Amino acid sequence: MASLCASSGLGQPWPALECKGFATSKRRIGSSRRGFVVNCALALDKKSYGAMAVQGTGRANMEDTVSVSIDSTGSQPSFFGVFDGHGGIAVAELLKTRLWPEYKKKLSQGGGNFAKATKSAYLEVDEMTLAQPKGLFGALQERGVGGSRCGATAATAVLMPPKDGTRVLVAANVGDARVVISKGGKALQLTVDHKPEVESERKRIEAKNPTPKKPLVVNVGGTWRIGGLLSLSRAFGDAFLKDWSDGKPDGAGGGFGLTAEPDVTIQEISPDDKVVIVGTDGLWETMAIQDAVDICLSAQENDTSPGDVAKKLVKISQERGSTDDIAVIVIFP
Repeated sequence: MASLCASSGLGQPWPALECKGFATSKRRIGSSRRGFVVNCALALDKKSYGAMAVQGTGRANMEDTVSVSIDSTGSQPSFFGVFDGHGGIAVAELLKTRLWPEYKKKLSQGGGNFAKATKSAYLEVDEMTLAQPKGLFGALQERGVGGSRCGATAATAVLMPPKDGTRVLVAANVGDARVVISKGGKALQLTVDHKPEVESERKRIEAKNPTPKKPLVVNVGGTWRIGGLLSLSRAFGDAFLKDWSDGKPDGAGGGFGLTAEPDVTIQEISPDDKVVIVGTDGLWETMAIQDAVDICLSAQENDTSPGDVAKKLVKISQERGSTDDIAVIVIFP
């Protein structure tokens, strides 16, 4: 995917996406008494990549966002990330502006250990999301950016510059956002859905449970949740579910096993890898990964731009019943 960097023409990070400057529409959701909601349509369309982020018809506020940073020389990594907020957008907004600068620094210092650099960056930025508010009365406020119940999932794809003729994609995620690649026309998910009902995740969480007779992962109305609250087993933010300690010997401590440690996949890129898709769960709720790849490949054969393909993915997902916010990036070689 060397052409991605060479053709982008962007030497600086893509500015934060906002509703300003984009057409918005107001529509009533059925007979809901909540009135009107604003559906933000955010779009970016370049030669080798495109993005789309829209507010879900069932959402009062837009909480998904996107970040892209392209190196025009092809000598530096290129970054693509989607972030899905919950309990507010504050954590997602922080990730949009702070994750890649920290991540890029870790990669430059990592000596080629991409997985270690990725995990280090994710965990360090998560500490930023958990910080106590500053100021005179900061200690009296809830811990965490946007409050203790504000969090976000993330999926990122980093295209490393070619080395010895080899191109590498570093895919990572926390939560249920995904990175998907087409390998010879077959869809391959490079990320892991972090859900409490996944056996390995449940065991990891319960291993820290100080009172095993009271499980940390419980089923509420048919959905497995940590502490009966969050239907994710990994996320940024959410200070009220993160492990904590007062730092004193034999002192107080607690937590529900939530972590922002990512799963990381290092994938070598071949000429047959025609598309990479990075998307939040609003897209995948109604669309199988092979469907998404097939749509992209078909559009690519018809010279459809990546931005228009991203719009098509969103449109089809919504037509199939998705009411969640959706953020998606489509990358062509």
